[in-house]
Amino acid sequence: MLAYTEAVILWGAYVRVAGAGSGCGVSWPLCDGQFLPHAPQLKMLIEFFHRVSSGVDGIAILLLLVGAFWLYPKGDRVRRAAGLALVFLVTEALLGAALVLFGWVGTNASAARAAADAVHLTNTLLLLAAVGLTAAYASGLRSGRWSWSLLTGLAGVVVTAAFGVMAALADTLYPSTSLAAGMSRDFSAAAPSLVRLRTLHPVVAVLVGLYLLYLVVNGTAPRSAAGRRLGYAVAAAVGVQWCTGALDLIRLTPASLQVIHLFTADCLWLLLVLYAAALAGERAAVTAPPPAYAQSC
Repeated sequence: MLAYTEAVILWGAYVRVAGAGSGCGVSWPLCDGQFLPHAPQLKMLIEFFHRVSSGVDGIAILLLLVGAFWLYPKGDRVRRAAGLALVFLVTEALLGAALVLFGWVGTNASAARAAADAVHLTNTLLLLAAVGLTAAYASGLRSGRWSWSLLTGLAGVVVTAAFGVMAALADTLYPSTSLAAGMSRDFSAAAPSLVRLRTLHPVVAVLVGLYLLYLVVNGTAPRSAAGRRLGYAVAAAVGVQWCTGALDLIRLTPASLQVIHLFTADCLWLLLVLYAAALAGERAAVTAPPPAYAQSC
């Protein structure tokens, strides 16, 4: 389920990179006003496949929720996580529909599109977190109160992703012929606002990455071996994300590297979510009152 949802997300990123967001016209959920488009062009096929795969994902998450309610009691954390997954899936579909119906696709370079793309990606991250936590809680992970330091780190990743999607949009709409030319445009007063904003993404990414490394090394200390492994994975994911980002920049953001960079960002996000959840579960286990029979002894 989680892997399929991630595949749908990555294909959605490719839709933007390929400029195929308007491939089905301004109709939604139908493609060019048709249930099955006749004689489709390449961009229409790219967008149509994304809509179909998103619909399949919606059915799968609905079944996930039904299974959670069938197998787990009222108020269980698995039920709550699965319910949130369905909520975020619905808002994901509505945001995707808004992009199409308002024309925030293709070559549209408006501030409204940049903001809508940032909100869309934020919702995507929340959807991934909900699906991932459903699986983790169903596997026995204990729930608990998340620490403010890790919540701050998660918020930092969301902000970094929001700046990242705006940078990716600028790279798609205003491609550079060379790294030097691109950097020169970044600081030019005559450049579009979207181009000048993209310089913020690497700066924020470095600062947030350093903060996450601090949390893993000094800020938090999981007791379990599984928790420590998740911490090491978060640290490694930060390094991989920096490397893919630098390579994406040096290679002038080709479509393949943009998708890979998003994939590594999603992996970092999921690992951090699971790390925060694991630490919260450990703290809850430590602070939980002893069983009644133990109190009577």
